Amino acid sequence: MILLLDEENKEKEGQLMIKYVIEGAVIICGILLSFYIGELNTQKNNIEIKKELLKDLDHVLDDDLNQIEIIQNILDDSLNWISVIQDDIESNHNNLSDEEAINLILDIEVAASYFPAIGVYNELISTGSYELIENSLLKRELIDFYETQKERNYTISISLDNLAAQYIRETLEGFAIRFSYNLDEGNVYGDRVLYKYDFNKEYYMSDKFYGHLSTLSYPANNYRRLLITAKKSIEDIKTLIQKEISES
Repeated sequence: MILLLDEENKEKEGQLMIKYVIEGAVIICGILLSFYIGELNTQKNNIEIKKELLKDLDHVLDDDLNQIEIIQNILDDSLNWISVIQDDIESNHNNLSDEEAINLILDIEVAASYFPAIGVYNELISTGSYELIENSLLKRELIDFYETQKERNYTISISLDNLAAQYIRETLEGFAIRFSYNLDEGNVYGDRVLYKYDFNKEYYMSDKFYGHLSTLSYPANNYRRLLITAKKSIEDIKTLIQKEISES
């Protein structure tokens, strides 16, 4: 009788043990499953954040393209004015009137610089979204555009700023120019009003002034080529962004 009771107790204990093991396994599996689902949700959210940031970046790059176009037009006009003035100098000042020459001299603007908006790119880096980009070519293009090209851009821009400042200072002195801007007119800085000038033909025909013009045109052409490269990079990045978004 006692043996039968012991066997029944052992059987019940065994069944309880199995029950506890099963219940424990279910609990553990539930915890692991919740972690897994949570990880999937986090990954999904991170991918959505990446896609939203890439969409924002795509819009920002549109603005960059517009900015590049404006600066390209400014540089193209300025390089053209330099050529026109140098042609006039070579013709012994027979192509332009004094006032036309002065106005073209003042129209030259090579210090206009382009700097890409980097806020969204920095956010891509800081949030870790950059690492979630699957397209390796897009990642390389982003680094090249926002890091490598930025340094070249900065170097040439500083050079142009310094040369332009020297050109403006010596030109205003050389021709005793006085002018102001009507801020209610014009597209950007206003409409320039020329009050006074003393056309110094000797200075105008000098090698020094001719050299100033050539010195401006060289880095301006380099910067123009840099803008062409930047524009091509932006167009490539925009194409790769759309591909990354559609495949994510």
